[in-house]
Formats: sequence, C-alpha cells, structure tokens
Amino acid sequence: MSDISGIGRRKLLAGAAGLGLAASLPIGRASAADATTINIAYFVETKPTAIAKAKGWFEQEANAKINWIEVGSGAQINAGVVGGGIDIGIGIGSSPSASGISQGIPYKVIGMLDNIGPAEEMTVRAAANIKTPADFKGKKIATPFGSTSHFRLIGFLKTNNLSLSDVTVLDLPPDQIVAAWKRGDIDGAYVWSPAKAEILADGGEVYETYKELDDKGYVIADLIIARNGFAAAHPDAVTGILRAYGKALSYWQTNPDDAAAIVGQATGVSAAVAAANMKEYDFVPQKEQLTAAWLGTPGNPGAFAAELQHTAEFLVGQKSIRRALKLPAYQKGIDTSYLEKAVA
Repeated sequence: MSDISGIGRRKLLAGAAGLGLAASLPIGRASAADATTINIAYFVETKPTAIAKAKGWFEQEANAKINWIEVGSGAQINAGVVGGGIDIGIGIGSSPSASGISQGIPYKVIGMLDNIGPAEEMTVRAAANIKTPADFKGKKIATPFGSTSHFRLIGFLKTNNLSLSDVTVLDLPPDQIVAAWKRGDIDGAYVWSPAKAEILADGGEVYETYKELDDKGYVIADLIIARNGFAAAHPDAVTGILRAYGKALSYWQTNPDDAAAIVGQATGVSAAVAAANMKEYDFVPQKEQLTAAWLGTPGNPGAFAAELQHTAEFLVGQKSIRRALKLPAYQKGIDTSYLEKAVA
C-alpha cells in the first residue's frame, strides 16, 4: 500500500493537514470517463504558461473545458491529487514532486517548465544590511514551506552552518510574503516572482545563493505532473496540455515583447518586469527535455531522476518525509510518452 501518511513552490510538511486541504480546495471533479472538464492546478507566475492560459490554448489543444485551480504550494497539488480533484499540476516544484513520488502519490512527471536557477532567490531588505551568512542571525525570513524556495533556503542555512535557532523561518505563501514585507514584519524572503519582483521594488535587494547551491546539489526545477488515472483514461488530453505549453514557449521565444505584455497583464506586473523575470529562467525546450541530460525517453531515463532522488534524501534528513526510494522509483515516476507525442 502506498505511504501517503506524511504528505509534504512548492509544501513538504503538510501531513494530515495537507490531506485535509484537499477537501477545502474549490475543485469540481470530472468523471474518469469524461474529459470534457480537466481540473488543472497552476501558480500565478511570470512564465509562458500564462500565455497559453490567456490565449485559451490549453483548452484548444486538450479539446476540453478547464477548471483552473490557483494554488500557492506544491503541497496543495499533492493533496488535491490524493483527493482525486486535481488531474494536472502545472509548475509544481521538484521538491514537492520528489516528496509525492516518495510517498506513492498517484501521479507522474510528464514534462518540465524550467530549470529555475536565479529566478528563485534570497531577497533581503537593503536597510537590514545583510551582507554575509552571519548577518542572517536573528533575522526573519519567509518562504512557502515545501516549495523549491524552501528547499533552497534550508540548503543555504545548512551549507553556511546556520540553524533554525539562528534564523526565524516563516511559512507564508507569496501574497502574504508581500504583505508581511510591506508591514516590515520580515527581513527577507526566498520566493519567486511576481512576489520577488514586488519586494525587490520596495526596498529589497538580491542576496545571491543559487550558484553555490546548484554546485552543492540543490538544483531546483518546475515540472508538470498528471494524475495516473486521468492520464490513462485521457492520453490525448494530456498530450494536448503539453503541446499547448510548447506553443506558448515558442511564442515567448519568437514574440518576446507581445509575450511579456500578456504575461504581465495576467500576473499583475508591467511588461518590463515580466520580461526581466522570464529571462532569469532556463525554460528547457521540450525536445531537450527528452535527452539524457533531463527527463530522457520512455525506457531510457534521464539524469533528472537522480535529482529527484537527491531531493528526497534531503527531505528525509529534514524529517519532511519518512523515506527516500531507490533510483528506479524516481525513474518510473517520470513518463515522457506524452511529451514524445506532443513534440512529434
């Protein structure tokens, strides 16, 4: 029996509370035999996904109506899949994905959005004069627990010999991070845009961590997952979702000004901010995702499965999940058959 008793960008520590959250999500549930409505969880993020959503390409390519469910953490996606009310999760981080696979949550990674790199980064209040790791002692730093940002933040503390008694780490979703920042309640945050862009514009500055953390194995990515039962019943719809994202990514690459305007309007920032945010991400082309360096092809797993395993081992050390699995489990947790069809 699958172990889902400890369910953890983006919550590793959800547990029973996370499962309870599934019941509270505003989700309409589609029958397995009917793909006229697809329940898709998404994040408000300055990414090409906002283009496909705004232009209706997801509906067109999947040939279905979409019930869009805004979430603030990967834990909500994990909980929603367990409850059967989320069919597709767009933008779930590698940390909650590793947690979900480790605990037997019935979904598979079907594609990537991006290698995050500097797009999620430590942002500190300039007036706090935080210049070295030691300067973080006694400070309050917010992040959405269970997110890729949380994974990086804990990695930063660990690699700099800082403990949770040295730094107060607060669990806040992106919108509440912005509100707490404006009230002066926090000294910094590890989060993604548009929240990151808002606090940078309001007296914040970047404290770079990503290069060192990537070198030390804290690689993070945003992924697309599909619930097993839904994908098995509606493979064409799943392929269509991936095709729509590929179309949006191409639009960003060929029409960057128009794309930035669309993304900015969808996420509440200016076109200039949206363009700057998107340039920070490494949006991995879908054909490249099918290489050995990333997801691989069916029967030929790529290197990214090992990143998921490494992330899971870290989560065990944080007591966020009970156990990490052997590498083959994470390889089986990736299914690129739909992606192959989408790019064909």
